[in-house]
Amino acid sequence: MTPDPIQLRSLRDIRVAVIHPDDEDARVLCEQLRRFGCRVTALWPEPNHLPEGTEAVFFSIQSERDASHPWLAGSSHAVLIALLAYENPAVLEAAAAANVHGVLPKPIRPFGVLATLYVARMLFRYEERLLNRIAKLDETLRTRRIVERAMKILATRQGISEDEAYAIIRREAMRKQLPVSSMAESIVHAEAIYGLPPDRGASDPAE
Repeated sequence: MTPDPIQLRSLRDIRVAVIHPDDEDARVLCEQLRRFGCRVTALWPEPNHLPEGTEAVFFSIQSERDASHPWLAGSSHAVLIALLAYENPAVLEAAAAANVHGVLPKPIRPFGVLATLYVARMLFRYEERLLNRIAKLDETLRTRRIVERAMKILATRQGISEDEAYAIIRREAMRKQLPVSSMAESIVHAEAIYGLPPDRGASDPAE
């Protein structure tokens, strides 16, 4: 993939948290990030929560215990980059458990910081798009199941076909200025509570 200059420029001004002991690695990393134009906050000791608006986090992983940082619970909207001093299985498993988007080996060198942040951010955005798509598909499937259930209820109650039942649901939804899914949901709920669809008279196919 060819780097997009616009996306590279977008790295400027992003809010970055560096969670690492105050040592040479932290100094080099913070200086390099500030050189790119990032707004950097160095945090140590480790915080319980990330600063508001944090968009990327660089943090150290030393062992498998480091996969359970207290601030990780509020990091769903931030790019996560692990700083690794070792490549043993325990450390790599901890990085995987933390769902990081990139890794940067220690000791930190200026070269590689920008590339790591860029690729990690692209991966994070791709992941966000996938999760949004999955959420929409889940909602579509949920809605379809509700509509199908409502169609079966009306078809059984009124002795009509499911196509006719759907036409009734759609007509009533338009009359009440509701989404078809909302109308279907009200029918399913009414059936569960009362054993009858709502506004039965209004849903009579002879109307």
